[in-house]
Amino acid sequence: MKIAISPGHGTKIRGASGPPPWGCDEVDECQAIVPVIARYCRAAGAEVVEIVDHHSTDQDQNLKWLVSQHNAAFGGDHGDSRLDVSVHMNAYQTTTTTPRGTEVWFATQRDLSEAVASEIAMASGLIDRGAKSNGLYFLSNTASKAILIELAFCDSKPDCDLFRTHADAIARAIAETISNGEIGEQPPERPERPPRPEEVPVSERPTLRQGDEGDDVLDMQRMIPRFTGEFDGDFGPTTLENVTRYQRTRGLDVDGICGQQTWQALYEHRLPTLPELPPGALTADEQYDIMRIANESLIADYSWPDRGVAPTGYTQGMALSFAQTYKKLKAGHPAAIEMAKARTSSEKDVLNLWREEFENLGMFNEEPGIDTLRHLYAFMLGSGMRESSGQHCCGRDQSASNYDSMTCEAGAFQTSANAMSATSPEADNLLDEYLQGLSPGYLDAWSEGVSCSSDDWENYGSGRGEDFQRCQKELPASSAEIHALTLRNLCNHYGPVIRFEVTLKTDADRMFKAVQDYLDETEPEVA
Repeated sequence: MKIAISPGHGTKIRGASGPPPWGCDEVDECQAIVPVIARYCRAAGAEVVEIVDHHSTDQDQNLKWLVSQHNAAFGGDHGDSRLDVSVHMNAYQTTTTTPRGTEVWFATQRDLSEAVASEIAMASGLIDRGAKSNGLYFLSNTASKAILIELAFCDSKPDCDLFRTHADAIARAIAETISNGEIGEQPPERPERPPRPEEVPVSERPTLRQGDEGDDVLDMQRMIPRFTGEFDGDFGPTTLENVTRYQRTRGLDVDGICGQQTWQALYEHRLPTLPELPPGALTADEQYDIMRIANESLIADYSWPDRGVAPTGYTQGMALSFAQTYKKLKAGHPAAIEMAKARTSSEKDVLNLWREEFENLGMFNEEPGIDTLRHLYAFMLGSGMRESSGQHCCGRDQSASNYDSMTCEAGAFQTSANAMSATSPEADNLLDEYLQGLSPGYLDAWSEGVSCSSDDWENYGSGRGEDFQRCQKELPASSAEIHALTLRNLCNHYGPVIRFEVTLKTDADRMFKAVQDYLDETEPEVA
């Protein structure tokens, strides 16, 4: 057996991390456990190549370098006895005292992934979340069979405690499973593997709806990818949110009821049917050049009324977000088309409510396309400064007392999840794109010069609303695109907008025009 194994991310491009003092750091823990797994694999008779990225400085470079090194391992031998393994830790929210568990992602290796997850769980006591399928970059681009291991959740205290206590046993369990060999004396008191949900024939599954309880509900919860509630066998509101999200992203009838159609999709590990992004998104070179354009622009040094000069991260993050939306518009992405539509007659459309202000500055929005999209982003640059002073991690208004997961404001533009109803399904699909890693959030770029308190980072509630808050802060490009959709369809969601407190500047438009021109030099114009 030949195994190429690497810790995910890299020394300079960090992954997830839990809060101190008990939280795990993904890069540190994975770089520590991979050599142990490798040592046990060799003891089981496997040939092993260890790969560690100490030089990449952004996610795009990191992913491409790791995949290239995996594909080059063993002289490019990609026979049936070859396996590529990427080792990660998962993350859920800022902090949780709820156990979350271990899972393994695959493109073709479902049986192996299920076995690895099961062995990790038995060796450690972690919850077995099973095998998950998705088009992750590592799995899609390695030439050999591959799996991606999520050891535990680095922001779950019970997971971190179990992982640290049983790290050696976890490493040994992984090694024996992937190398198909035994390593001398077995660990004592290995528990019997609990039955998997898929072992019950799908035809025997009952129809489940809100209010139901029991083992079938528990199995359904365990089978839903990225389930955001507790595995408690109770079909409550949070489980309903997860079922409807799963149905929506898998092209099923969205009724919140788990019948045979939904059960069958769960058993098949059906992949999401979300809109695909333009190939490549923003390359590392594009990101560097666009951030340079933003930082050298006149608007970067502008002192916004009552707010001062924007953080470096806000201006360059907005430039990257605009560039990504422009590339989506070129590819016919439905959300980008909605953002760039011609001015409507609705008072809930910011381009109509602020029509006079736009036109006084020579920004006319009577035609759909890139000019209208660019003018919208120019407005948004001022809107984010008014709402949060450009702080992507800004949390809810602490003076508000009537809040829940769906009404908590979050992110640079202080949007709440309930605003998405005005632009469904575009906003819902966008949120899922970001949550499932199909759209980059450019957090590193947005974070430069920004510092937020622990209160700001805290999210409230659970389910879809909590996912929304987390996404707005941790994947800030999502906050820009969802803000754009909301401004076009429900601009009265924002007090500063309807009170005409936002500053609209032509220098903002000029900065985005420079980004547009840069992309047009290397890519075809919008048709």
